[in-house]
Amino acid sequence: MIDPAGEALHDGIPATWRTLTDTLRIVWLRVPAAPGWQSTVDKVLTAHRDDTAPARLDVVCSGPIAADVVDLVRGHEHLVNSVLLVDPETEVSAPFARVIARSDDTSDDRIPAPLPLGHPDVVNAVAEQVR
Repeated sequence: MIDPAGEALHDGIPATWRTLTDTLRIVWLRVPAAPGWQSTVDKVLTAHRDDTAPARLDVVCSGPIAADVVDLVRGHEHLVNSVLLVDPETEVSAPFARVIARSDDTSDDRIPAPLPLGHPDVVNAVAEQVR
């Protein structure tokens, strides 16, 4: 999870994600707390480049950084199963990237764009994609 808003409380993953931690390994990167987030993501992906067991890495991001994340993943495409996008600000074209949620698709009219990554609709959409 690459969170451009970094809104989760208490430096943990949002409570809405905790039920999935029994079956998924979730790493949450808050962009405001990591100004060099691109190099952090690149280092994490590079660390897996020689893995003998195939990794199933799914990257989730939203809003203003979606295109940057897709560009970054292009260099590690063989490691990444998918980039799941929430409310991307621009059109993103890559075979491994797909939009899974938009703020205008939710029944909650109070949610501003981009839809927070901790929103239950995002959690459900990600769970459907990675199972």
